[in-house]
Amino acid sequence: MSNRNQSAAAGVGAADLLNQMKEGAASLKENLRTQNGKRFLFVVQFLLSLVNLFYLRGVIRMAYYSMYYRLEIPSENSGRYCFLVTLACIFFGAIMIFTRRQIVTRLVILCAMPFYLPIFLFNYRYLVLVIPLALLLLVTYLASGTPEGPKTILGAVFIGLYIIGAFVFLTVQSILQPATTETVIRRDVTPAGTYRFSIVQELDQADGNTFVAIEPNTSDIEYDHSKWFAKGYTKEVYRERPLRKEFDANWITKTRAEITRELIANNPNTTFTLNAEQMKILGRDVGYGETFKISALSMPQRHKLGLANEDDSIDRRIGKFLRKELVPKDYEVTLTFDEMVALGLNPTCEIRLSKMTDDELAALGVPEENEVLIVNGKTVFRQYVAELERTFWESSRSFTAFMESNNVPEVHPEGVEIPEPETTETTTETTSTTESSETTETTAVTTTG
Repeated sequence: MSNRNQSAAAGVGAADLLNQMKEGAASLKENLRTQNGKRFLFVVQFLLSLVNLFYLRGVIRMAYYSMYYRLEIPSENSGRYCFLVTLACIFFGAIMIFTRRQIVTRLVILCAMPFYLPIFLFNYRYLVLVIPLALLLLVTYLASGTPEGPKTILGAVFIGLYIIGAFVFLTVQSILQPATTETVIRRDVTPAGTYRFSIVQELDQADGNTFVAIEPNTSDIEYDHSKWFAKGYTKEVYRERPLRKEFDANWITKTRAEITRELIANNPNTTFTLNAEQMKILGRDVGYGETFKISALSMPQRHKLGLANEDDSIDRRIGKFLRKELVPKDYEVTLTFDEMVALGLNPTCEIRLSKMTDDELAALGVPEENEVLIVNGKTVFRQYVAELERTFWESSRSFTAFMESNNVPEVHPEGVEIPEPETTETTTETTSTTESSETTETTAVTTTG
C-alpha cells in the first residue's frame, strides 16, 4: 500500500514539475514578445554572432594550411579527428543558425565560401574532414538570413567558382606532371631529425639519373590527432648521371670548427652573403651605406625620400602635386642601412669565412654539431652552409608551393632495372652558392665490357 502511495506521489511531483516548466517557457515566450524582450534577444544574438568570426578565422587558416602544407591523419586517429571536426561544426552551425539574421553571421557565411575551395581540393582524400565541413557549408548557407534573390545569385557564382577552380587546378596539375618516370628508392629522416631526404631515380630519354632532395623536418605543424607537413622547402642538392646500381648516401656529424677548417682549406676565399637580419645580428649595419641613382628607385620610394624624377612625365606631375623636390634621373642619393630597410630595399654584405669568429657563426644560427650528407664518398650537403645561406628559411620558401602534389609516392628500395652499358659518362651536380662548395663536375669513365 505504501509503495502505491509513493508511486502516486512521485507521479504528482513529476506532473507538477512538467507544468512548471511549461509555464516558465510560456512566460519566457511572452516576455520575449515584448519590446524589451526583443531587444534582449537581439543583443544576445549579436554577441553570439561575433563568435562566428573565430570560425571565419579558422576556415582561412585551414585554407592556408591546405595550400602550403600537406595534411596527414593517421588511420588510428581518423575517428577522433572526425569527432572533433563534427563537434566543431555542430557548435558553430548552431550559433550561425540561431544568429542567421545578424549581419555579422551573414557576412561570415559569405566570406568563408571561397576559402572552402582549397580545403576541399587539397584534402579530398580525408572524408572525415570534407563531409562535416561540406554539410555545415550547405546548411548554414541555405539557412542564412540573406534574401532569397541575392542568395540564389551568389550560390550560382560560388558553384561556378568551385567548378572553374577545380578544373584549372587539375589542368595545371596534369601539365606540371613530369614527363619522366620517378621512383623513390629511399625516404628517411636524418639521424638528428633536422631534415627529411629522398633519393629518387629518374628515367628519361637519356640514361636516367639519380638525385637527392632535402627539406626541413622542423617546419611542420603537429597536433595530437594530425600533422601538417610543410611544402615549398624541398631543395635538390645532388644529381648524378647515368643511373647506377650502387648509390651510397650516408649522414655523418661534424662540429662547427671542423667544417670551418674544411671549407677554408678547400678555398681560403670562401665568402658568404649576409642579408639584413644577419647583418644586424653581427653589427654590420652600423655605418653601412649604399648609393643609388634616383631612377633605380620606384616612384613610392622616391616620394618617401621627398624626391621626384623630373625626367619621368608622370612622376613629375605627381611630384609637383605632392610638392616633392624634382631632380634629374642621374641624381644620386646615399641611403643608410635603416633607410634602405624602411624603403623595402635589401641591404647585403659579403664576408669572408676566414674573417668570421666561431661566436659570430653561432650567433648566425650555425649549430655546434652539424649534419653532413656524403654521397658516394663525396660531401654534397652541410647543415653549416644551409644555415648561413638561409636555404630553408621562410623567405626562401617557394611561393608556388601550393602547386606541389599532396600525393606522396611509395618507396621502392629495389629501384628500377638498370642495363649494363659498355661506356658510361658520369655527371654529378652539387647545388650550392658557396664558392668553396663543389659545383658541377663531369667525369668520363670508359668501361670495356
